[in-house]
Amino acid sequence: LKAARPARAARRGGGAAGAAMASPRKESWGAIAEAAQLVAGEWFINASILQCHDALLGRLVFTETGDAIYLAAGGELVGRGLGFWFFDRGVVGFQVDIFQYATSSTKHVPTEPTRFRGIAKLPPRKGGPWIGEWYFAAFQSPPRLVGKFQAIRPSQAPPVSTADAAPLEDVPAGGKKGIIAMMDKVALGPPALSTKAWVSHRISGDISDVFYVRNFLEPQQVEEMERVIDKTCEWEHMTTRDTQEFGCTSECPCGRSLVKADLPKWQDNLVLALHNLGIFHPVLFPANSVRLNAYSPGQGIHPHADGPIYYPRAAILSLGSHCVFDFYPMEDFDEEKRGFSWDLDKEVPASPELPPGTKPALSILLEPGSLLIFSGDAFIYHRHGIKACEEDEITRQVKNAKDIGLSEGDLLRRGRRMSLTIRHLLPRCMCTGPAS
Repeated sequence: LKAARPARAARRGGGAAGAAMASPRKESWGAIAEAAQLVAGEWFINASILQCHDALLGRLVFTETGDAIYLAAGGELVGRGLGFWFFDRGVVGFQVDIFQYATSSTKHVPTEPTRFRGIAKLPPRKGGPWIGEWYFAAFQSPPRLVGKFQAIRPSQAPPVSTADAAPLEDVPAGGKKGIIAMMDKVALGPPALSTKAWVSHRISGDISDVFYVRNFLEPQQVEEMERVIDKTCEWEHMTTRDTQEFGCTSECPCGRSLVKADLPKWQDNLVLALHNLGIFHPVLFPANSVRLNAYSPGQGIHPHADGPIYYPRAAILSLGSHCVFDFYPMEDFDEEKRGFSWDLDKEVPASPELPPGTKPALSILLEPGSLLIFSGDAFIYHRHGIKACEEDEITRQVKNAKDIGLSEGDLLRRGRRMSLTIRHLLPRCMCTGPAS
């Protein structure tokens, strides 16, 4: 959470998380302290959405400095959320961005979370259920009242269904107006990759959500990273490449997910940098999977899609030699039937065979030190791969060839190439423990 704050503060438009509770009326410190005492800590929360009772069910933690953290409850749902809360004239408002999905789902999660808001009077001083209005807050759309939330302390009786909860009470108009104004003012901005800072890095063409950053690392940083890799990595030798997985490698005792392990320090710093640039959503901090691949000349990787086990975004850092990276035409497939199977022969996630003669729809020449990011439709519906060859031919599909000073028909001899593919592996269980 602490490491996620710099990115969150930037997306809020500045300001420290510790100021999140400030009121435009400059509430007295006594009133703020009382609000913090009543609100801060852990709650069980359930919420109704459009007559669907208990559509959201989990634990919600409010910190004294204005942060809000959500974790789904129940064995069949996995969810996490991040947000903030405010206090003004006896009214509390909070906003949480939530990723939530069924553990058995074979569908991709969206690239952006679902945003909810709760508005209510201060929690009862003598304890008991805390009930308030529940809003769905889509980006660039007015928040919509969709139901009510009910929260209760873990030490109290288990919460009843929202269908049986007490009716909503009127919230003081002045405080409610102030709360809404504060949430609108600091509400998280647009997705990071849609901001002006990334426009110049977007690759034009028929495939959206592909970005390329030249010289993301300086030459000396590339060399240092190559030295660290050669000195410390323990390769698994495959037919198509050498590889090593970091972050999530061993199976959880429940058998439904993988156990998180700490990344090496040199990778941890890189992942933190990507988060602070907004490449991965702060709700999913930290990215927990780094796949290191090494290719000799003549090796490549078959066209494939990474699948719904990951948040639909990948960042690939290239080291060593160049290569041409290909995206293939969009496929129409049923996510429910695709599953999580592995092709042992091709050494990639299993997919139906591409039609004979299928050519790339978009290609990018990846240079040493460059960063490739692809997301959304590019991640879900377009397979990607690297041809197994000893030299790359520049074709008209190579979108960045002119920027590099290359022409159609040029041939580039490959050397040894390494890459780090950074993703967020989505858990399939809510087990807890030292390594979870």
